[in-house]
Amino acid sequence: MKSVRIPMFLVALAAACLVYATKAPALQPDGTVVLGGAISLTGRYAEPANRQYNAVTLWLDEVNARGGLLGHKVKLEMLDDQSDKQTSIKLYEKLITEDKVDLLVAPYSSGITDAVANVTERYHMPIIAYGAASSSIWEKGRKYIFSISDIAENYQKGSAHLAKQIGVKRIAIIGEDSLFPRMTRKGLEEWAKKLGLQIVLAENYPTQKQGDYTALLQKIKARRADAIFSDSYFDDSVAQLRQLREMNYNVKMFAATVGPGLPKFAKELGSTAEYVLGFSQWEPKPELGFPGMKKFIDDYKSRFGELPNYHAGQAYGAMQVFEAAVKKAGSFDREKVRNALAAIDVNTVYGEYHVNAEGLNQHDGLTFQILKGERRIVYPPDVAETKAVL
Repeated sequence: MKSVRIPMFLVALAAACLVYATKAPALQPDGTVVLGGAISLTGRYAEPANRQYNAVTLWLDEVNARGGLLGHKVKLEMLDDQSDKQTSIKLYEKLITEDKVDLLVAPYSSGITDAVANVTERYHMPIIAYGAASSSIWEKGRKYIFSISDIAENYQKGSAHLAKQIGVKRIAIIGEDSLFPRMTRKGLEEWAKKLGLQIVLAENYPTQKQGDYTALLQKIKARRADAIFSDSYFDDSVAQLRQLREMNYNVKMFAATVGPGLPKFAKELGSTAEYVLGFSQWEPKPELGFPGMKKFIDDYKSRFGELPNYHAGQAYGAMQVFEAAVKKAGSFDREKVRNALAAIDVNTVYGEYHVNAEGLNQHDGLTFQILKGERRIVYPPDVAETKAVL
């Protein structure tokens, strides 16, 4: 078989094309920098995701008022993934290959983020996962995704310790069958074992069958659980509490994850929300001592008419980190920004950012209790505002 010699200029051209395919364009034609992303503006994750979108837009206006990034105005192209994993994957492919955005922001939820990370990894696009906490995302050898929050396995840590303190013996663990609730359950099972709490039921329900939890709650009642740990989002935790009240079923403790951390939770449930325990990555309390907190809280409230919750704090802190990384990189080159994200140490309104070799940040979350309609920190003891009423 006759060999074919390929001219060297074609080899060089192919190599140049390959390099170009893994790098973002230097700038848009009009000299602006486009920040692209897809988030759950609608669908079951819309409640927390929209607060993250608010925080990103607040940062965007502030950074442009300061002269932009490296002297270039930043434009945001945020699409709606409708809380759907496959939709999000397609949108991120579009943002990178068709729209040719310069930088990316992350989606919301661990499940969607994990799927999208396959896309961003392929194109060497660095992202800070401000809407994901499942540690398994960072156990796959990825190099372009960085965390900012405490991991999902710790979301029920504080509630488990409080349960032990008040003599709870028998617990039930429930949550939808998706990545984040499964990882939260995994962590809680480990904490229960360490603390001597007996798990009488552990069940994940199909996402598409959410709504009526009566049969599940009756099963928990039959097994005489002292406490219910719901690894839940907003809609399911609200429905579960309402149905517990309709059943007149009282437990010593109801501890949920994402739902109670949203301002809408206590407003919708009223007295039914009282004494519920929840987890927060961050609270809008300047006394926590993070730099710039008061200004961020005041600016967010002025613009959006409510205090920021931890989802907003996560996103804003992540954008502060991203801004610092671009400045350290001195360019919008993907590899340089990625290397900066892996190396920098930044203090934000959300806390300190400095990741390990896997890209995981060390951040300690908080357990709160709803008392008189307000979230009050009750764990860990060194930052607790009050003792839990249990």
